[in-house]
Amino acid sequence: MGWDVREGMVVHTADGERLGVVVRRGDDTFVIEKGLLLPRDFIARYEDIAEVLGDEVRLRRTRDEMIPGPWLKAREREAVVPLGRFGAPQELVVELAHEEAHPHTVIREVGQLRIHKVVRTEMKHFSIPVRREELVVERLPVTDEAHAQALEGAPVPGAVAPFEEVSFVIPLREERVGFTKSTHVWQEVRVSKVAQEELRAVRTTVRRETAEVEERGEVLHEGPVDGLHS
Repeated sequence: MGWDVREGMVVHTADGERLGVVVRRGDDTFVIEKGLLLPRDFIARYEDIAEVLGDEVRLRRTRDEMIPGPWLKAREREAVVPLGRFGAPQELVVELAHEEAHPHTVIREVGQLRIHKVVRTEMKHFSIPVRREELVVERLPVTDEAHAQALEGAPVPGAVAPFEEVSFVIPLREERVGFTKSTHVWQEVRVSKVAQEELRAVRTTVRRETAEVEERGEVLHEGPVDGLHS
């Protein structure tokens, strides 16, 4: 995660101590300084940041776990080696430590897929035959013989007397189209999640102690002093 660290931000350690303010930023580290007359400074890595809230930075490390900066290194206490018997061989062993990085993977969420099922309405067109009743009115000349034959096969609506005013209602019908709907599955959406493995190049910073040898006065030794450097 890329933290937005700016100069002047207040830095606190994991145990709540106010370490100082950010005075300088680098690509992988930033410098924290506290005090004016007797300044103390520390070097922190961006990966040591636990959270950034406003103008405050909280680290994952405690005060004792911090890396000393140039000011503290210049004022480190000098330890005097106790002298043995004059002329007797004496050996001093200074242990130099280094850090090793052990990469491991952390699972985090990088995205989501949401499938939404929505209902859409579309128009379907059909052409089907339907029947409709229509009234056909015919006016024909009638004779007594033809009138008698017509009355034999057709019902007479009511007893209608001559010269009697009457109205006849003849219903007309037609077929209407109705729909019966049924539900069917027409498509499936299948989503599969698979894990793909890839080789990713990563980097981090580690610390290594080296020995700096400083000669004062007449110091006799065999071989170059730089040979002590690693």
